[in-house]
Amino acid sequence: MFPDGLSHRSPQELRRYAEVLVYIAAADGELVREEIAVIEAMMGRCMIHPEVRVDIRSGFEHPVPLEQSLVDLEHGLIRFILRDAAFVAAIDGSYDPKEIKALKAIAKAGEVSKEDLSSLLDWVGDGWNWYQNFSKIL
Repeated sequence: MFPDGLSHRSPQELRRYAEVLVYIAAADGELVREEIAVIEAMMGRCMIHPEVRVDIRSGFEHPVPLEQSLVDLEHGLIRFILRDAAFVAAIDGSYDPKEIKALKAIAKAGEVSKEDLSSLLDWVGDGWNWYQNFSKIL
């Protein structure tokens, strides 16, 4: 992943970031290996402490309510959360209606327009296609 503003966030902000990703993964009622793997990778990229990760993982069984994780966060952070939540939602090949509902709630909290959310979801799809093209190169 490329460097971004997440590396300068407080431990509390990073915990809430990860809680939302876990919420998205659990939204459709079934966790897949790929969702867990991408969340683990994102927590590692943010350098979330290993002990905190153990606590965050408990959310796979009982996710923190989305509204609770988003309350009082600045819009810039919510937009990073939205970007990465879209990746988590897409990792299994499709967006579940419950995932879309949650992504819309995150977008609303971050004051992201419906058009920009749609563009983000298209961007995520383009990214997966770009990544899959690797096998055509090597």
